Amino acid sequence: MDLELRVDRLEAFAEDAKVRLVRIETRLDAMEAHMATKADLAGLETRLIKWFIVTAFAITTVMSGVAVAVAKLIH
Repeated sequence: MDLELRVDRLEAFAEDAKVRLVRIETRLDAMEAHMATKADLAGLETRLIKWFIVTAFAITTVMSGVAVAVAKLIH
């Protein structure tokens, strides 16, 4: 195979690869703008823990009220 032909093919491949890499980088930049950071995840963890504690307290309060109402109905 002629060396000049091989070089031409490699140059064409390099141009195609460059175009594809630019498209990939553009898509990654767009995706990165919507990704959660460590700070976002830490804040979410804190909110979930608070929600869990408040929900557990609310369930306990409601069930205590139900238990008192049932006890008054029985006696």
